[in-house]
Amino acid sequence: MSESTNAVYLTYRRDIAAIPARALFHALRGGGVDVFMDTDSVMDDATRALLSAQIAARPYFVLVATHGSLERCVESGDWLRFQLEQAQAAQSKIIVVHPPEFSFAQAASMLGALLANATPFPVTYESLPADSARLRLTHLKAVPHSAPPDPEPAALSAWLARLNTLPPVDADQIAAQKLFERAFTRPQGDWQSRINDYTAALERYPDFASAYARRGANREILDDLHGAMDDFDAAIRLNPLHDVAYVNRGILFAKLGDLHSAFLDYNEAIRLNPTLALAYYNRAVAYANRGDDDGALADLNTAIAFEPRPIYFFQRGLSFARKGDDANALADYTEAIRLNPKLAEAYYNRGLIRAKSDTRRAVSDWTQAIEADPMLAEAYYNRGLVRAQWGDLEGTLEDMIKFLELMPEHEKTAEVREMIENMRQMRDGNLPDQQVGSQ
Repeated sequence: MSESTNAVYLTYRRDIAAIPARALFHALRGGGVDVFMDTDSVMDDATRALLSAQIAARPYFVLVATHGSLERCVESGDWLRFQLEQAQAAQSKIIVVHPPEFSFAQAASMLGALLANATPFPVTYESLPADSARLRLTHLKAVPHSAPPDPEPAALSAWLARLNTLPPVDADQIAAQKLFERAFTRPQGDWQSRINDYTAALERYPDFASAYARRGANREILDDLHGAMDDFDAAIRLNPLHDVAYVNRGILFAKLGDLHSAFLDYNEAIRLNPTLALAYYNRAVAYANRGDDDGALADLNTAIAFEPRPIYFFQRGLSFARKGDDANALADYTEAIRLNPKLAEAYYNRGLIRAKSDTRRAVSDWTQAIEADPMLAEAYYNRGLVRAQWGDLEGTLEDMIKFLELMPEHEKTAEVREMIENMRQMRDGNLPDQQVGSQ
């Protein structure tokens, strides 16, 4: 039986948008709107069923989007993508609430059909109470809607009880959110300014878990490993459901040589979010570093199923190559290059396989690797070796000299210096031709 309702399903799903979502939740409830909000939770089948039922039960689907909050929606298993797909299936009215600086057009272009019929609704965080009233009056009118029964009423009751305890949002938290989002607008590479923004945000709101997580990631880039570890610890302490914080801390543990702790963090991230491709990828790297390419391949297959990123294909190619499966390694390197024609390491490693049967194609790959990354020393070395076999003295000298320039302390340095000297003597007519092949 249908009844008229203006019930809303409100979601943000990324912790980075939790503050404005919580503020909107309270404002809409204060205006008499029946609001169910998705909050951080373990992303298991029971939660999936609960959220699907709540989306179907409510005619309006309101998404709070901020800088960076839709990044992972391109992944097939992403939790927010799942909710948008459910909203489309339920023919919900999708409304995207966002700050003025957020580009809805760019998000719509990135997500295509997922936001094709969505309505953008810009808001100013400081005026969310007034903006929520405008949203309620202009877009959340009562309409006939049939609500299916909830499959897990006990789970729903527990969720609603948690929503009833959500604290209000104050001015300091809003200020912290704006500082947090300002960090996203900083130029790529301006890590210190981003760190400063996150620090300022934490001064206004010390319990801002995602500010710790993001500051930690930027500190790690600047090799402040102790500061990064402290930040990841704080993020997880404040929000034990922060899956990406576990992944980032796992990456740091691996960098410090503690693979046991890295695995614990990757496993926890996957428990919290079984569709998080980033966690599977980094656990695969840890398996590979431990010499377990079968474990690495299993995780990379899962990561690729969720998100076919070029780096995932490249890493899987490395595992195939170590297992002696050149055909699959070659296919993965080629797919990585198709997805990212600037991925120098994929060209380099594909060249290593091709060199076994086709040195000209191998040299072509190493040349493309050098064009993509002129600092890739090993590409010069391997290309130089083949050029030496071809009798290309000038080409060989050029490559080996560049290799020494980039890697003056490499284990092959002495060998390469001797090779260069021999080839110079040959070029100048002081060395018999047959001695070149011994180098």
